[in-house]
Amino acid sequence: MTTWIEVPEARYWEMLECLPPEIMTGHGFLVGEPWDHNAAGQPRFSAFVELNGKHYESAEPLTVAQFKALKTEEIA
Repeated sequence: MTTWIEVPEARYWEMLECLPPEIMTGHGFLVGEPWDHNAAGQPRFSAFVELNGKHYESAEPLTVAQFKALKTEEIA
C-alpha cells in the first residue's frame, strides 16, 4: 500500500501546472514526466490526489496501472 503525505494546496497546483499530466482522474494526477522506472521497465511518476479539500502526494512514485487501481479510501 502506498503512503500518502498531506501537502499544501500550492504544492498540488504547482505540480499540476508544471507539465501536462501523464494521467488525470477525478481525484488526482500523475506528473507528466517519469520519476524513474521499476524493475520491469515501466515508468513511475509522482502522484497527487485531492480528497475532501485536502491535498496529498505519494511517498513513492507510481505506475499508471497503480494509479488507476488506487482506492481513495486508502489515502485518508
